Amino acid sequence: AARFLLAKMRGVPAGQSQPKLGGVFPLGNTGMAFVKGANTSEHFILGDFFVQDVGTKCKFDTDLTLKEDYDFTCTHLAKHGAVLRCNRMFVAAVHETNPGGACSERDGAGDKERANIAILQRKWPGVFSLNGNRGDGSTQVTMAWRRRRV
Repeated sequence: AARFLLAKMRGVPAGQSQPKLGGVFPLGNTGMAFVKGANTSEHFILGDFFVQDVGTKCKFDTDLTLKEDYDFTCTHLAKHGAVLRCNRMFVAAVHETNPGGACSERDGAGDKERANIAILQRKWPGVFSLNGNRGDGSTQVTMAWRRRRV
């Protein structure tokens, strides 16, 4: 899967923004995935499975303890103009409830989630909106790079 994504990233025609970050559809909902094109260049890349090509200086922001994959995606978009998300590839990964990693940073009240969302909204104005369809409506976001205010 990683080699496939890397080949797709390196196969983007000259003259187009060259992605250095690739990933898969972030949910297991194939219906949602198939509404989008097979590959997209401005969508969120989930931290559970991604490929970063050589030749980029993009790094994770250590100030973020949660939602760091959203910031990493935006950093790549700002630096390289594109990412590559394969909306026909899925990874079965336990996410948000698995022990360790970012999950150990979550608190029951959602205060840490909200604090990290505030950082994202300050750092990337216009890109992140609260997602009222998931969680309690204050701890999940949607990302739309096209709404970015510079």
